[in-house]
Amino acid sequence: MSRRLPREQYTVGWVCALPVELAAALEMLDEEHDLPERYDNDENLYHLGSIAGHNVVVVCLPAGRIGNNPAAAVAMQTKAAFRGIRFGLMVGIGGGVPRAGVDIRLGDVVVSQPDKTFGGVVQYDSGKATLGGFERTGSLNSPPGILLAAVASVQANEFRGKSKLTEHIAKLENVPKFRRDKAGLDILFEATYNHGGGQTCGSCSTDRQEARQPRESGEEVVAHYGTIASGNQVIKNAAERDKVSAELGGVLCFEMEAAGLMNSFPCLVIRGICDYADSHKNKTWQPYAAGTAAAYAKEVLSMITPADVARTRTVDEAIRSVDQRLNVVDKKADTLLSKIDMARLPTAKGASFDSHIEEHNSTCLQNTRTELLDHIQEWAKDKSGKPIFWLNGAAGTGKSTIARTVARTFADQRQLGASFFFKRGEGECGNATRFFTTIATQLAVRVPEIESGIKKAVDADPAISDKALKDQFEKIILQPLLEVFSLPALVLVIVVDALDECEQDSDIRTILQLLSRTRGLKPVSLRILVTSRPEFHIRLGFKRMHNGTYKDLILHNVSKKTIEHDIRAFFEHELGQIQQQRSLSPNWPSRDQVDALVKQAVPLFIFAATACRYIGDRRDNPKKRLEIILGYRKVTASKLDATYLPILNQLFDEEDEEDKGRWASDFQEIVGSIVVLEAPLSTASLARLLCMSKEDVSCRLDLLHSILSIPDRDDMPVRLLHLSFREFLVDASKEKSPFWVDERARHERLASHCLELMSSLDGLRQNMCGLQPGSLRRKINNGKITSYLSPELQYACRYWVYHIEQSQHHINNKDSTDIFLRKHFLHWLEAMSLIRETNKCAHLLETLYALANPLNSNISLFLQDARRFTLRFRHILEEAPLQIYSSALVFTPEASIIRRAFVDEIPRWIKMLSKREVDWDACRSVLEGHTSWVSAVAFSPDGQLAATGSCRSVLEGHTSWVSAVAFSPDGHCLHTDQGDIPLPSPSTPSPSSQKKQSPNVFIQDQWVVSSDQERLLWLPSEYRPTCSTVDKDLVCLGHSSGRITLLKVSTIRA
Repeated sequence: MSRRLPREQYTVGWVCALPVELAAALEMLDEEHDLPERYDNDENLYHLGSIAGHNVVVVCLPAGRIGNNPAAAVAMQTKAAFRGIRFGLMVGIGGGVPRAGVDIRLGDVVVSQPDKTFGGVVQYDSGKATLGGFERTGSLNSPPGILLAAVASVQANEFRGKSKLTEHIAKLENVPKFRRDKAGLDILFEATYNHGGGQTCGSCSTDRQEARQPRESGEEVVAHYGTIASGNQVIKNAAERDKVSAELGGVLCFEMEAAGLMNSFPCLVIRGICDYADSHKNKTWQPYAAGTAAAYAKEVLSMITPADVARTRTVDEAIRSVDQRLNVVDKKADTLLSKIDMARLPTAKGASFDSHIEEHNSTCLQNTRTELLDHIQEWAKDKSGKPIFWLNGAAGTGKSTIARTVARTFADQRQLGASFFFKRGEGECGNATRFFTTIATQLAVRVPEIESGIKKAVDADPAISDKALKDQFEKIILQPLLEVFSLPALVLVIVVDALDECEQDSDIRTILQLLSRTRGLKPVSLRILVTSRPEFHIRLGFKRMHNGTYKDLILHNVSKKTIEHDIRAFFEHELGQIQQQRSLSPNWPSRDQVDALVKQAVPLFIFAATACRYIGDRRDNPKKRLEIILGYRKVTASKLDATYLPILNQLFDEEDEEDKGRWASDFQEIVGSIVVLEAPLSTASLARLLCMSKEDVSCRLDLLHSILSIPDRDDMPVRLLHLSFREFLVDASKEKSPFWVDERARHERLASHCLELMSSLDGLRQNMCGLQPGSLRRKINNGKITSYLSPELQYACRYWVYHIEQSQHHINNKDSTDIFLRKHFLHWLEAMSLIRETNKCAHLLETLYALANPLNSNISLFLQDARRFTLRFRHILEEAPLQIYSSALVFTPEASIIRRAFVDEIPRWIKMLSKREVDWDACRSVLEGHTSWVSAVAFSPDGQLAATGSCRSVLEGHTSWVSAVAFSPDGHCLHTDQGDIPLPSPSTPSPSSQKKQSPNVFIQDQWVVSSDQERLLWLPSEYRPTCSTVDKDLVCLGHSSGRITLLKVSTIRA
C-alpha cells in the first residue's frame, strides 16, 4: 500500500530530461509513494518513492524543453519544494566518444568523475571569442563527496565481481521496450563517414564501419569514469565530436543538461550511451541506455546508508557553505551582486523590505488585516489576474505595515521578486534615480537567468543608471525578462511602498506608466503591489493605464468594524506587553480605557503605534502617560494633533518658564533639521553639522523615542518613524505653535551650515586624502576616504545645493555661495569624485545657475563656465580625482573663468608650452603649414627644436606625406622619409659636449607616465596624439587636426 511522507523526509533528488529516462527511473523504485499537495507556483510534476531505504524525488523536464537552462530551473524548483534533499542524481542518456584506449559501446554507462582539469562535467560551449579562437570560461563543481565515495565502492565491487548492476538491469526485462534485443545492432562508423540519409543506417556503407571485436570479459555493460561534456546543442558530427573532445583533453560523452545543475544542485551525472554523437544518430538504443543508467544510479544509492545521508548537509546548506568559503577566499558572494560591479549598477541602500533600516519596523499583528491579506494573496496567485494592485489610503492607515507583511509572506514562499520602500528625506530612497537599478538587482538574485541580459546592458552602456527611467526599465528589466523565454512559468511579486514619497511627480507618473508594460510578460510574470496615498498625480497615473491593468483597494473604505477590530487587537497586544514588562496591575488598562483609545485612533494605525511607544517609554509611568493621551480626546479634532501634541506638550510643559524659550529654539534647530534633511544623519554627525555639542543633541533627542527612531549608537542615523510627524510639524496652520517648523528658513539654515562646514579647516581642500596625481578612484580604499571625509562633510557636499534650492534663496555676487565657489569649487569636485557623485555635479550647477540673480551677473557667468568645465572633464573626474588640478586645468581654454580663477592650483611640475584653445567653442589652434594629420614629430638632440611632418609638408621641396622625421646626432641635418634637409648650425653646444639624456616620462595609452609607471597626466580625447616624442621632461604631441602640443612634465613634484 502506498503512503504519503512529509516533504522534508525526501533526501535524494533524481532529475531526468526525457520521458524514457523517467520511465526507467520509476522502474528502479523499490516502493512508490503518494504525492504531496502541489504548491501553486510550482510547475514541476514529481514522482516519489524509495530505493535502498532512501526517499527519492524523481522529476522530469517538461516535454520539448531540453538543455542546461531548463534543467537548472527544474532542479532549483525541486530543491525549493523539498528542503530535505541532500544531493542529486542527473540520470539519462548521452552520446559516447570512442577513442584509442577507451572502448565505449552502446548501452555502456558513463559516470562524472573529477580529474586534475575538470570536476567531472565541463560546459564546452561556455566562453568568449578571442583573437586566438574560442576561450572557455567558468568552472563547474565536483559531485558531493558522499556520492564519489559510493562510486568508489561500486568500482570495488566491479573488481570483486560482486556488482549488482546486471541484476538491476534485469528488472527492466519485464518492460519490452527496455530489453537489449529491442535496441538493434551496435555499429560504429568511421569518424570521416557521414550518414547518408533516412531514419536508419540501412543505406550506410558497411565498408565504413569500424571493426570491433567482442569484449574479452563478455560484459554487456561497462561503466566508464571521467569527464562529461555538457552544452546547449546536440553534437551530431563525429569530426566536431573528436575536435571538442581533444581540446578538452578527452571526454567520455556529450549531453545537454548537467552543466545547468552542478553549481546549484550538487549531483552525480550518470549517462547511458545511446549513440556515438555523430550523424548516424537514431533512437533505438535510447530505452536500453536509459535503463542501464538508471540501474547504475540504483547501485550507487545501494552503497549509501540512510543514516549516512541524514548526517550530511542539505543542498541549500552545502551551497551556503561553499559560498561562505568563497567569501573568505574571494571576498565576494556567488550572487549577482558579486558578478556585476555595483559601482556600475548602483542601488538605493535601505530600499528593500529586509534591509537593516527596516529590521525593527513591524508587520501586521497575527489575526489582523486577515481579509485584506487574503485578498492580496488571491490576486497574486490568479494567473489571469491584473498585474498591478494599488492599495491606497490616507496617512497613518497602515499601508507600509501591510506592504512589509506582504513582502515577508511572499519572500518566505520564495515568490518575492523585489521590493522598494520609498522614504522621503532618505537620499536615494526618496527619489526615482535608483528605483529600477534596485529592482533589477533584486530580480536577478531571484531569477539568475536574467543576469546575463542585465550585464549585457551595463556593458553596452556603463552609464545606464544615469539615463532616463524609460531607458533603464527597458534595458535592465524588460529586455532581460523577455530573453528568458525558455524558463518554466514563474510568478513573482514586486512590492513598491509609499510611491507618493517619491520626490518628483513626473517620475511617479513615469514609473506607473512603465510598470504597466509588464502586463503579459512570460514566462516570468510579475504581480506588482503599489501602496500610496491617493494623491492627484498618482490617481491620474493609474487612470491613464490600459484598461484591465490594475485593481485597487482604498483602505479607508474598509469597514469601520474591521478597522476597530484590528486596532483593538493591536492595543490589547502592545499594552499587555507593557503591563507584563512593568509589573502593572492585571486590570490595567481598563476596558473603558482601551475603548477610548480605539475610538481616538480609528482609522489611524499610526496613532495606535505612536501612543503605545509613548506609553511604554521607560522614562516615565505608563499609567500617567495613558491618562495624558486620553486627556486629548476632546481637545482637538485633528487625528495628527491627537497623535503628536500630547507628547510634545508634555515635554514643553515640563520645562521651567525661563528654559522654555531655549527648549523651543533647540527643538527647531535639532528636530526641525531632522525633518527637512535630505538624508538621515547620526546624532554625532548632526551635532557637528549644526555646530552643537553631541551631548546637547543627545539630551534633547532622548525624550523623543516615541516619535523618532533613535539608535543606541551615536554613529547610526536618526530617522522619522513616520512621515506624518514631518507633515504635522510643517503644517502652515500651526505657525504660532512652538513646534511649527518653517521649512524655507530651516533649509536656508542648513545650507549655511553646509557651506560653513565645507569651508572650515577640516573641510574641503586640495588632495584632502593625500593621493598621488594619477590615483584611480576604484583603487582608493573607501575606509581612507571616510577617514578624511566624515559623514556630515559628505552630506554637505551632496546636499548643500538642495537646501539652497528649497530655501528659494537667490544667489548674488559676493554672497556666501559665490565666495565658497570661487575658493572651493575644484575641492568640491574632488570630494564628489571621491564619494562617487560626479555624475550629479553638472545638474547641481545648473540648479544654482537658475537661482543666480541676475542671470548675467558674475556668479551666473562663473556657474555657466563651471558647468562646461564639469561636463568636459567628467570622465577623468570619475576615474582619477586629482586630475582635476593637472589635466583638467592644463587643457582648459585660456578664456575659461574656472582656469583663470584656479590657475594657481595647477601643479608646478607641469607646464603647457604651446598655445591652448582660446575658448570652449573656439577652433583648435593649428601649427602654421599643417592643415591635417600630423604623422611625425621629433626633438633635436639639444631639445631646443621640434620638427614635425604631415601629409601637407611644411618642409621646402616636399609635396608628399612626410611620415617620419629625425635629427642627425650633431643636429645639423633633419632626416625624413622623403629625403634629408640641412639645418643652420645650432646655437647651443654640440652633441659631443651635451650628451642626450634618457626621457623621464613616456606616453602610455591616455596618460603621460613617469619612468616608474606612475600616472602623471591624463590626456583628453582631443589631445591624444597620432604621434609623439619625448626629450627628458619635454613632451611633443602631434594630432590629427594639425595641432602640435608641447608640454613640460617634471617627475620632481613640489
